[in-house]
Amino acid sequence: MTQRIKENGMNFEWKVPTAILYGSDDNLSEWEEISAFAARYQATVKVLEHGEHYFHTEEQLQMFDIWTDENLL
Repeated sequence: MTQRIKENGMNFEWKVPTAILYGSDDNLSEWEEISAFAARYQATVKVLEHGEHYFHTEEQLQMFDIWTDENLL
């Protein structure tokens, strides 16, 4: 998140159903930011245990495919 957004916040209406797949070992996106966004905009969050910011292992990509089928198609 940029410093400007951290200091000033985001002010807009979010009317699109949103689902987030978050890796429990994500070292780029802070859980507090993800959960705050989800609460503010009524997004669902699924946490992929041992997932990182970029899903790249076979297991992570399989879970991503399942999550995509459940949430985007």
